Amino acid sequence: MRLYKVIVVLVWCLVGMVSCAQNTKTTKNMNTADQDSITIHNVTDKMWQTMPKYNEQPMYLLRINQEYCTYEVLVNDIPIKEYYRSGKLATAIKINRAILKSGPQKVTIRMYPYGDLLQQEFGEDQPYMSTLKKGSAMLVEVIKVPDWKNYNISKEESIKVVKTKGHDNQEFVGAGLPFYEFSFTFKAEVPFEFEGWTNGIDLLKVDSTVLKQKIISYFKMYQKKYEEKDVNAIVDLNYNFTLRNVTTQYQSKQHLKEIWEEYANDLAINDKEFQPLKDYELAFFGDGKIATLKHSSGLDGDSRLRGHSALFFLYENQNWFRSLGVYLYMDKDKYTGKDEDIQLEMIK
Repeated sequence: MRLYKVIVVLVWCLVGMVSCAQNTKTTKNMNTADQDSITIHNVTDKMWQTMPKYNEQPMYLLRINQEYCTYEVLVNDIPIKEYYRSGKLATAIKINRAILKSGPQKVTIRMYPYGDLLQQEFGEDQPYMSTLKKGSAMLVEVIKVPDWKNYNISKEESIKVVKTKGHDNQEFVGAGLPFYEFSFTFKAEVPFEFEGWTNGIDLLKVDSTVLKQKIISYFKMYQKKYEEKDVNAIVDLNYNFTLRNVTTQYQSKQHLKEIWEEYANDLAINDKEFQPLKDYELAFFGDGKIATLKHSSGLDGDSRLRGHSALFFLYENQNWFRSLGVYLYMDKDKYTGKDEDIQLEMIK
């Protein structure tokens, strides 16, 4: 496979600012009947009408400073950021999209060694790092912006600062390991409340062979919608997921419009070449209630696919690729108790 440029389709990451009107706790999950009349042509207007708007818009962010490691960030066991570079991330990471309601929130950081990053940047005489070093370290600061629509850096509030053990004396507790993980919690106050994936069954208890086949079947269905350019089907499948994400991030109608335009543009690509589902791992998130198939986050796989969904396609003469982030769960209320009857759906 040739080297190609990567674009990950995770449109929940687009962030905007909205005008305010109300400030009530709201759970929004539109049922299928409500969605029957929604198409790519009217979805922006209808979703904007459905979205609650809040007088106060608290936003939570993570500011990360790392040494001699790459990392992944999960909030409430939901992937938020993968950073497989040696340089430091210049901007703080917004995490509201992984917050369902006020209360304790769990942050998990997964640390990985450099691998061949120094060789790529400074030449072949640099060492290959297959393990974390004594100087490896992480500093994570939780930031609260009280009102996102009126963001000002001077208004940022530092909620919590967490350092890895050995941070200050270069005696990292995970030195010599190929992987290190740590977690901490903080309290958040938000104006919204969503069910999300919390009503899902524990997929860790499902036979893994059966679960993989269920995920593959969903991936193939999803792939077919892309190949057929069935944009209205993609709107339907992603509606509740997108509604939650734009609401928790207080996005503007213009940003909402751009999200659906991105979906439409992706489907309109003529030379899509979906790649075979292979070299993937079964991954669980949301405390076992969410499952997907993805490429390894470690150093053992193809670095170009590292951490990405197993569902992706090449385009523009195979120079670019789109990775389709599909996270699935099984609603308890629809579960018969038999693994073979499981019908997975996109998380809400």
